Amino acid sequence: MNDDILKQIRIDDFIDSFSIDEAEYLTELKTYAKNNDVPIIRDRTIEFLRMIINIKKPKNILEIGTAIGFSALVMKKELNDVHIDTIEDYEKRIVLAKENFNKYCLDDNIKLYPGDATEYLEKWISDGSKEKYDFVFLDAAKAQYIKWLPNIIILLKPDGILLTDNVFKDGEIIEDKLTIEKRDRTIHKRMREFLYEITHNKNLKSYIYDIGDGISISIKKSY
Repeated sequence: MNDDILKQIRIDDFIDSFSIDEAEYLTELKTYAKNNDVPIIRDRTIEFLRMIINIKKPKNILEIGTAIGFSALVMKKELNDVHIDTIEDYEKRIVLAKENFNKYCLDDNIKLYPGDATEYLEKWISDGSKEKYDFVFLDAAKAQYIKWLPNIIILLKPDGILLTDNVFKDGEIIEDKLTIEKRDRTIHKRMREFLYEITHNKNLKSYIYDIGDGISISIKKSY
């Protein structure tokens, strides 16, 4: 292990020494996720998410990618006066998320939508049934990010924020596509397209950060 890696470990440990203990149920959910290979947001991403929503103080949040409900519960704990719509299409995780919301979100401010995010986004736009969101957290099937983006932009309020997780895909995004396993090349291509689009889209101002597995933050321009 080289000196730079050791130094980074020491810095991380130093930062962690100032962290305030999180709610016991969130710690339990993190442990469950680790023991059962459930993908949830990483510790540094949790800190960034908490910071952004405390600055923005959104009232209406859309999350795409519920998993077991961990990140939705993190956001709900930070903001009492908030409504969160969250979408998940993996049946086993839907069941667990429902259980966790029933246990830890007693005010019903989190609403879980089971099924395909594409269908929900298109329906909400076509029938105008949803109030627009001032914050969207995207942490789902990476190959779908570029497909969902146009509808997410429509559903965002002016000055609304899109926070996207795992944009580096465990570092693969910086590699040449020919060095990537064939089964992962479509995701690699689409994620690069997504990053290009958010940084060149006329409706967004976007930034990319080396936090966790890479995150991007996009602000919808209000003109």
